[in-house]
Amino acid sequence: MNTRWPIFLTALLFAVVDASACVGCREPGDATIARETPTVMAGVAFSWSVLFMLAFALLIICSMSFYIGKTCRRIEQERAGQ
Repeated sequence: MNTRWPIFLTALLFAVVDASACVGCREPGDATIARETPTVMAGVAFSWSVLFMLAFALLIICSMSFYIGKTCRRIEQERAGQ
């Protein structure tokens, strides 16, 4: 059973080989920018949106970690004081 999952995932990976990048990502250069400006700009915008999304997720994780650490320290101080 344990060897079936990696085999299945590998077969699935080979099944999606036909998925390829857009023209703006596949052929970078001045000629592509001249011919496919909207495609290239959409790719750039998508890249920035992904970076902002990851930054926001990281901000939430860091904030929650700081809050949990602060709360744990406060609880330990209250227990030590009793």
